[in-house]
Amino acid sequence: MAWSYSFAEISDAEKHARRLSLDSYGLYAQLSTLLPVAIALIVRLTVWFSRRESAQSVAYDAVPTSPGAKFIRESTTTGSAARVFRRISWYLGGDIYVAGTNWGRRDQLIFGSLWTIWLVFLCFVGTGNDYNHLTKKFAAIGCSQFPIQYLLSLKYLNPVAYAFRSSHEEVNRWHRTLGRIVYFLLAVHAVLYSNKFVQMGVVQKMSTNTTVLLGLVGIISMTLLNTTALAAVREYSYRVFFATHLSVAMTLPVVIFFHVHHARLSMIEALAVILVDIGVRKFYTVTAQASLQSIPGADLVKITATVSPEMAAQFKESPGAHAYVNVPPTSRPSANPLSPSNLVFESIYSPFTVAAVSEDSWELTLVARQLQGPMTKNFGRLASMGRAATRFSLGIEGPYGVARYFPQFLGFKFDRVLLFAGGVGATFTLPIYHYLTREHPLVRTEMIWAVRQPGEATWPTSELRGSILDDDRVHLYLTGNDFGPDDNGRADNTSGADGEIELDDMQRDHRRAKHAAVSNHRRPDLKKIVDDAFRQGVEDRVAILVCGPDAMARELREYVGAWAKKGERHLVA
Repeated sequence: MAWSYSFAEISDAEKHARRLSLDSYGLYAQLSTLLPVAIALIVRLTVWFSRRESAQSVAYDAVPTSPGAKFIRESTTTGSAARVFRRISWYLGGDIYVAGTNWGRRDQLIFGSLWTIWLVFLCFVGTGNDYNHLTKKFAAIGCSQFPIQYLLSLKYLNPVAYAFRSSHEEVNRWHRTLGRIVYFLLAVHAVLYSNKFVQMGVVQKMSTNTTVLLGLVGIISMTLLNTTALAAVREYSYRVFFATHLSVAMTLPVVIFFHVHHARLSMIEALAVILVDIGVRKFYTVTAQASLQSIPGADLVKITATVSPEMAAQFKESPGAHAYVNVPPTSRPSANPLSPSNLVFESIYSPFTVAAVSEDSWELTLVARQLQGPMTKNFGRLASMGRAATRFSLGIEGPYGVARYFPQFLGFKFDRVLLFAGGVGATFTLPIYHYLTREHPLVRTEMIWAVRQPGEATWPTSELRGSILDDDRVHLYLTGNDFGPDDNGRADNTSGADGEIELDDMQRDHRRAKHAAVSNHRRPDLKKIVDDAFRQGVEDRVAILVCGPDAMARELREYVGAWAKKGERHLVA
């Protein structure tokens, strides 16, 4: 099919009509992004009213193991519609790998492709054969997505996360997807305009035009942003990604604002969204007094921070939630506020799961692995100075994470819960395990904890020694490097002398515990554990939660997937 677009000149009236068309379709594209959120809110309200009506007709909660409760579950979970829905949900949640590279989840690729098709359709419709109209349309549609793109990136004031009862980390997947789509649309806009300048022979003339130069700066900035957002770059240097992402996100709306005045409203909306969120996060960040303690036999540090009673209560109500931590000037390596080792902390907010909460002393316990980043390096520096008893300042913000919505998961909706943890992933699963066993003792709960070194399992023993190592529902495994390299990329098969001593202490003190770490000096058989859980009762509703290395999560998903295809109830996170 021949290319029908041309550089034909049009009258002022036609230009005005074109401008109205561009503004209208930009508005359609922006409003259409709100449609999924509106649908989610309608569904939530419908479910809420339905449950409210159902609750009024139920006199009591049946015991999960009672014959009546089992009959109800069998009759409501084996319907063909429910099975199909669970199979589709499971399929969409899977990752797609091409040549060993993770291309993202299926739902991102499928719905992202559909959204791209919709936006490209809006770009072409109504343009006739006007080349300039088409070129400007790609820019108008792309810029219309900036406000929702910035909304999806927010941590505290994220309406999309509230609508879908999710965490900002989960919503951030769609932020990345939409970011690629926006970059594609604006890149096409830049290519079409560049082609026009070449075809008309005005490249030299346009190279001195301020509007064109600003557009060039904008597309180069977006290219840099998308390049540093690649997984390989993030894994190599997260600081490079973060610094580039933050600086471009703050300056790009300003560049586009002066590049073309028709996109100014969208740019003001986007910039206002991110500035308000930063301000609110600053307001709710608590400066706490904290202390550090090195964990013997492992590259871990335990942080204990005293916060306000209100914050402690919030974390207590959300087991498994995490906090964002930043280092105030008084706790940084250099006293010089302009030194690089000081300035690097200005924009760093690292997430750490809250492993334990003490409501009596209002203390939060966090466990961090010492990596190569400035945050954990600074923690290691303070810990090595013997400052365990010395208090230092720490900025804490939270709670965050999907754990804030776990009460619906932790109730009687499930009869059996398996919690899998790898290494410091136990900081996430252990609070959930304690919450379950304390608040819902009738739910059959087990925790499988795999560690590379014995020392990695010692951090909770000071407060929870009896309840963990004497609890036959906690299965502790010493795996070496069976699940692949550690967080530093190292494969570690050995443990130091301190670790061996700690392991011996655990054996001597807990000889009665058949699941003690020393008796599981091997890799857990994940397939057998999962199969046994689903086979113990066809009517049982099984929840599986995993927090650990990617290899462990992928393997568990494969084993649970065999049951998910049969329509079994499950939850994997």
